[in-house]
Amino acid sequence: MKRIYIAICIAAATVALASCGGKTEQQAETNADTTQTATDNTPYADPAQTMKNEFQAGGHQYEITIHREADKQLPIVSDDLGKKFYDNRVDVTITRDGQDFFKRSYTKEAFESFLSEADKHGSVLLGMAFDSEKTQKDKRIIYLGAQVGQVGIEEGPAFSVEIPLDGSASSIVRDTAQDNTGGDMTD
Repeated sequence: MKRIYIAICIAAATVALASCGGKTEQQAETNADTTQTATDNTPYADPAQTMKNEFQAGGHQYEITIHREADKQLPIVSDDLGKKFYDNRVDVTITRDGQDFFKRSYTKEAFESFLSEADKHGSVLLGMAFDSEKTQKDKRIIYLGAQVGQVGIEEGPAFSVEIPLDGSASSIVRDTAQDNTGGDMTD
């Protein structure tokens, strides 16, 4: 009886050690799949993301699609520590009553006239988002919030992209009052 008890304890301890080791290996594999190591020279690419919003104004139904993804054709960006990043491209498509109304691709270059030299070289276009509150209040312009900054820090210059509903030219305005915490941005 005593031998059986000892054998059961040894078997249980072996199983427990093996299962702990398996979890550690699984976690290491998971981490290796989702993060880049310090010696990895491959630039970081933000995951692609798409957001859709709808709203009504002036008797029309609008659908806004914002798609952000890393664009490997754009110049690679390096931060202060030398970490490399692919910059992002944001495609904005707006339909009115199911018909094409507005379509444009944005890169950091669209905001360059507002950026410092450091922001031009060390930051990426973090993303854009539909500003439903401003748009619903105005009802003459579709407002999109945009932000340029360093990856991972999620802070930087904020902008308002203004798309008039009468079809006139869109514009970009530096937005010092914008909530740039990243809560609604495509990040």
